[in-house]
Amino acid sequence: MTPKPSPDILNMTFEERVAHPKPLLCLDFDGVIHRYSQGYKDGSIYDIPTPGAQEFILRALNTFDIVIYSARARTSEGKEEMRQWLHRHMFPTLSLPITCEKPPAFLTIDDRVITFTGKWPDDPTMLLNFTSWNGIGWKQ
Repeated sequence: MTPKPSPDILNMTFEERVAHPKPLLCLDFDGVIHRYSQGYKDGSIYDIPTPGAQEFILRALNTFDIVIYSARARTSEGKEEMRQWLHRHMFPTLSLPITCEKPPAFLTIDDRVITFTGKWPDDPTMLLNFTSWNGIGWKQ
């Protein structure tokens, strides 16, 4: 059974979010939930879920409020396309708010982020060599 979502988690104030019993976990859509093996391609949602995504989300909903974010959600059409894809792939769509902005979260899982360790890179241009786990690099 899928846990019920917290009421209106996207519209909570920062103070309400901090006082809420479940921490917020933000999940990027492309490259994290949607495998995104060919990068942007033509803008469509063309791929399968990342292996284990459904199971992880179902387990995580017991501990976290979860929000999915993506630039795709800037339009109602993009948000609806994501919702339909999630539904087709058996994700708990009623428990997963979708937004185009990252809300203040306890943790975020994103394929295009580097963990800051307290030390800045000596050469910022080295960041141009970054590729995500599926090999997608800059402008792919």
